Amino acid sequence: MYRLLLVSDREEVRSLYERYSEWENLGFERPVIASDAEEGIEQLSKGRFDAVSSLLSVGEGKKFFSCLSRRPELLGMETARDEGRLRQEISNARRVLASRDIRCQKKQVDDLIRAMQVEFFSDLLRGTPYDAEKIDERVQSLRMAGYDPKRPVVTASFRLPQGDYFLSEVWRYGRERLENALKNIFETGSEDVFYVLLIINPHHMRLIALPRREMTREQLYEEMVAQLSRCQANLEEYFELTLNVKRVVQYDSLYALGQENAMRTAH
Repeated sequence: MYRLLLVSDREEVRSLYERYSEWENLGFERPVIASDAEEGIEQLSKGRFDAVSSLLSVGEGKKFFSCLSRRPELLGMETARDEGRLRQEISNARRVLASRDIRCQKKQVDDLIRAMQVEFFSDLLRGTPYDAEKIDERVQSLRMAGYDPKRPVVTASFRLPQGDYFLSEVWRYGRERLENALKNIFETGSEDVFYVLLIINPHHMRLIALPRREMTREQLYEEMVAQLSRCQANLEEYFELTLNVKRVVQYDSLYALGQENAMRTAH
């Protein structure tokens, strides 16, 4: 059920909203009703609302809209003066709110799937062994229909020599925000390649490059080298940090990386 706040200094409008009986049938709780701006502001401060409707005199309206302007998430509804118009406005608001909810839910699902994808590839960078069957299962479950694990993969290991000093002496916003900033740098920049950064500690990191289209090992290697160069430029410009690449490794497929992890674990 959605929640509506009506703010009006007109008794006939408040009376209409109070006596209307179809609220629940149209997906709304019975509205909270305030008779002036001050009461409306008080209700906004202590309750959760999805929509707001107001009809006020000029002075009261200015006072209320000054507060309402700081609440852009609230849907504004036209204030009705008869039951037919009120039913129409409630129905329109319900459609808008339901559509917004669907978009919000889809974004939440997409964000969760993205996080699970990143965690899967981070596990591979950590050395977690995955056989071909497990890789296929995870790729399918994580909705990676456009990704083919038979394509080549390239990983890079690198250091930020000043990482510890930078985190403790220069950066003032906490480890989590620094990690987010680094991910924004290393995981963006190409429409053809999906990058995942694993931050082991402030100065030791690994990056994996996974092609979104058909590529040879050599093409993907060149993409990784170019990405590291772009990241180095951004690190120098924004953080005055240098990038020390230790090694860049090419694999024939994601299966080959999982197999190498399994062999390393076995020994």
